[in-house]
Amino acid sequence: MKKILIILPYFGSFPKMFPFWLESAYANSSIDFLIITNNKLDAKKNIKVVNMEFEELKLVIQKKFDFPISLPSPYKLCDFKGAYGVIFCNFIKGYDFWGFGDIDLIYGNIRLFLTNEILSNFWVISGWGHLTLYKNNEMCNNFFKNYLEGFQYYKNVFSNPKNSAFDEYNHRGLSDMWKVLYPEKIWNYYPFDDIRVPRINFNFISEFHLECSHKLIFEYRNKNLRRIYVNSSGEAAQENILYVHFQQRGFMKILTNDKESYLIIPNKFIDIEEITIQKLDKWTKSRDIERNIWYFLNRIKRRFKMISKNTNNG
Repeated sequence: MKKILIILPYFGSFPKMFPFWLESAYANSSIDFLIITNNKLDAKKNIKVVNMEFEELKLVIQKKFDFPISLPSPYKLCDFKGAYGVIFCNFIKGYDFWGFGDIDLIYGNIRLFLTNEILSNFWVISGWGHLTLYKNNEMCNNFFKNYLEGFQYYKNVFSNPKNSAFDEYNHRGLSDMWKVLYPEKIWNYYPFDDIRVPRINFNFISEFHLECSHKLIFEYRNKNLRRIYVNSSGEAAQENILYVHFQQRGFMKILTNDKESYLIIPNKFIDIEEITIQKLDKWTKSRDIERNIWYFLNRIKRRFKMISKNTNNG
């Protein structure tokens, strides 16, 4: 079995759904996770922890490059994800693959999708910021240094304070460059749901699976994650998925203490229960009042941030 390490720097308070992320990571016991953080978190099972402050990590990263880097905030780390094989070279020794991802998601059974056969035939798994794996070899670890006309160049990205989405597709970054130079080396399928929330209500919309987005919810049970929805025939359908990623995690409410079996319905984690068409109708109906309150509070928060920023700059 190919050995995998997923590297996740995170600074600031963990999101409310982090305990559920953590349990889903524990459930993937054959995969190791390295969390670099200033939060109090104990290493346990397959979770490795390095405690440090963000400023300390900035110094670690700067030492890897002979030009001044710009890392104004933890969010900018997204642009450095493709360089983790160099930045964290001491941690990836002995692993066949290293990777990066997010913690605003829930994993299903990762090995169900990323089989030994796939890992033996491809060097890049996925290519999306939510979860990507690179083969641990010299070429993959240093691929981010490549220069290709028309694509972003790492020295420009690393020295620019603005986020450039260097780790993602559709931004002329690393994944797009892999597609152009070595398309046969990439396994780029979509056995996951990247969830956005439309402005008209709180219903889930899966970016890559619009056909599965009608009355969509998720069930986590027995270490597996399933999308459940109403198909074109009006029947409840379900499939195992690799993970579900929430683009707007702030609106999620935690209404269950059971981290091993639960449902994720539009804007809530709730206790597991029998699923029927009637319940799918109930859980996914428009919530105008909740929606308006949520957007009103978020406007207030953004306004206070702007005022605070202008005051500090003044």
